[in-house]
Amino acid sequence: MPPLHLSLFRFALLLALAAGPATAPPAAAWVVEAPAPTWAPEDDPPLWIVTHEGTTVYLMGSVHMLRPEAYPLDEALTRAFEASRTVAFELDLAEMQAGAAAMMQRGSFQGAESLRDHVSGETFEELEARMGPLGIPPPLLEGMKPWMAALLLSALIVQEAGFEAESGIDLHFYELAREGGKEIVALETLEDQIDVFDGLPLEAQVAYLETTLDELDDAVDRLEEMTALWETGRAEELAHVLNESLEGHPELEERILHQRNRNWIPHIEELLAGPDTAIVIVGMGHLVGEGSVIHLLRERGYQVERGGGGG
Repeated sequence: MPPLHLSLFRFALLLALAAGPATAPPAAAWVVEAPAPTWAPEDDPPLWIVTHEGTTVYLMGSVHMLRPEAYPLDEALTRAFEASRTVAFELDLAEMQAGAAAMMQRGSFQGAESLRDHVSGETFEELEARMGPLGIPPPLLEGMKPWMAALLLSALIVQEAGFEAESGIDLHFYELAREGGKEIVALETLEDQIDVFDGLPLEAQVAYLETTLDELDDAVDRLEEMTALWETGRAEELAHVLNESLEGHPELEERILHQRNRNWIPHIEELLAGPDTAIVIVGMGHLVGEGSVIHLLRERGYQVERGGGGG
């Protein structure tokens, strides 16, 4: 799939919604009926437990866009959530839902500059051919920065295949946290997430867009693969797939993964220093592999174990 990391699929979908395609077609030929996940006894759910001086913090790996058939979830995930008084997400999802216009503004050129000025004629023609059937007209496309066009195209493709932000793990638990009166905290802001891409040099944005187009036909299959690995708790295999998806884009990998992981550690340490049980729900890719949140916490001396739930 294109190097659109799992942790940013929801972000990209909101960009798609902000763009407002009025005639985007419903899911059709892409849709594959998927059974609800079956957790074998030897499989562990994507859940880890950090303990420090009597305080417990759960780390749950999220997939931000899923099909509704992914539910019901493993009971261990629900138990860990219910045992937690505080729930930490990558950002406050209410802020993201209210900030779609800001995303569109940051992802668009200002003045007379356009996407045509920065990509080849062949690339722009392919973009037009891909975006048109998805409801994105050429004038809107011309105003997009390369990173915006790449994210939007990827998001619309997987949305057409039946993946929904509404069925994503973090949005599911966010709604439950609000209904249950739990304390909700954010590890970063909406501006932080937008800066991941908008702060890329233009050359890197164009390279990312070109790779997205090259690999777009495999996008749904790769997301299917990553979802299956997540559903069965195969963290190391998922780490390999995620890392492979970012090969050739070292600056993007640094900005999407490693920089953000480092920025989140102080917030998680604050939770560990508090008296209450908490749960941190972030994209699965942030919890597996070298430089992950778990790797960084263990480097700091915290005990992190694969967990089976809160109870």
